Amino acid sequence: MGTRIQFGTEGWRAVIAEEFTADNVRLVAQAIAGHARDLARRSGGRAPVIAVGHDSRFLSDYFARAVCEVLAGNGLGSVLTDRAVPTCAVSRAVVARRLPLGIMITASHNPALYNGIKVKEAYGGSATTETVASIERRLGRAPLRRVPFDEAARAGAVRRADFMPAYLKGIAAFIDLAAIRRRPLRVLVDSMHGVGGRVIERLLAGGRCRVETRRAEPDPLFGGEAPEPIPSHLRALGRAVRGRRADLGIATDGDADRLGIIGPGGAWLNPGQVLCVLLEHLITARRARGAVVKTVSNTMMINRLTEDLGLRLLEVPVGFKHVAKLMLEDDILIGGEESGGIGVKGYLPERDGILNGLLLLEAMAVSRQALSSLLGRLDRRYGRWSYGRQDLHLKRSQVERLFTRLHRQPPASLAGVPVVRINPLDGVKLIGRDDSWLLFRRSGTEPIVRIYAETPQRTRLARLLALGVSLARRP
Repeated sequence: MGTRIQFGTEGWRAVIAEEFTADNVRLVAQAIAGHARDLARRSGGRAPVIAVGHDSRFLSDYFARAVCEVLAGNGLGSVLTDRAVPTCAVSRAVVARRLPLGIMITASHNPALYNGIKVKEAYGGSATTETVASIERRLGRAPLRRVPFDEAARAGAVRRADFMPAYLKGIAAFIDLAAIRRRPLRVLVDSMHGVGGRVIERLLAGGRCRVETRRAEPDPLFGGEAPEPIPSHLRALGRAVRGRRADLGIATDGDADRLGIIGPGGAWLNPGQVLCVLLEHLITARRARGAVVKTVSNTMMINRLTEDLGLRLLEVPVGFKHVAKLMLEDDILIGGEESGGIGVKGYLPERDGILNGLLLLEAMAVSRQALSSLLGRLDRRYGRWSYGRQDLHLKRSQVERLFTRLHRQPPASLAGVPVVRINPLDGVKLIGRDDSWLLFRRSGTEPIVRIYAETPQRTRLARLLALGVSLARRP
């Protein structure tokens, strides 16, 4: 059973009651416990304590308790959240309490049928490739050890704690909340029935900024759609922003580590555009410096902006763990992925949708400019890029044929533009002479092929995506 478990770009996720069962959760917890004990032995330290958190998905609290039982059975302590929390609250708990690891029960943006496990390192960021490999190697290798939860709690092996105060303190130390409160901004927040709840609304209460939260109440079914802040899931927020003449719409995913942004006219901004606005704010208002990291699926606007600013740009595969790794090893100012995960220097080497929504509001408040003005300036300088993504559920045989064709006989042009370069960093990325591109990659968490496209010619985007779908479905 254990051999079926495989970590993707961000932890392990699977369908509840099919592969994501209590038995398999305990199997993964046993492997994590083995990894943690090995870390302690090599460092000469005592048996470690591990932070354990969970979101508000179906049975997430139960699975979190199951993890604590296994940790206790292996002689390890755990600090268990006393409520559903954002993933970054677990990351902050690990750092604030100086713990070696954190475990978060969440499937992030995946549909309600899924649940999952994320592992956080001592620095608060995603588990490294080496840590994931260590955990996967141990799956099913050691006998399962567990202590019933109530017994472990009575023995002091499990302690309950409130993770939110340290998390909110970390945000308040990084964001100029007072500057935002002073501005008469109207903000709509969509928590998508996840753990983002009313955090932004409460942090900004008491000033001239008015925040209204939609879908704030937890719902294990997420209102019938996946809690992923992509355009097709944020149409109602877009209509509300336009109808209420709001200055900004902020959406966070199921565990609140990613964000989606709706501009004042109701239009969705791709996360690459958001990263560019944040980067310019960090450079001009905060006088910060450092290199920039983008995943291979992110916008070309980042390339042009960093070149103009004289900043180093590093490109990595999809998955925030690659961004976090560079944030630890290098002087990285900001790094992000196209799915809305952004990390910023001076906070944690971790993405946080709530923090980045507030940082965008800070950029607007400090500059006293509307988001449309901030983005318009970037468009005029670096081009107005049209970006899109389409996910296809394909059979395994179709996926293999697609990537075999792309490697052996890639198309010579993209909707009339000659292909001048192929980037194999993560999947296959075809790049045109005018910097248009089309990327094919396998999802690390679902049986899906993702097709991404971007072009400086708005009318060409639909043709690029159609070409991608046609290539993927070709017999």
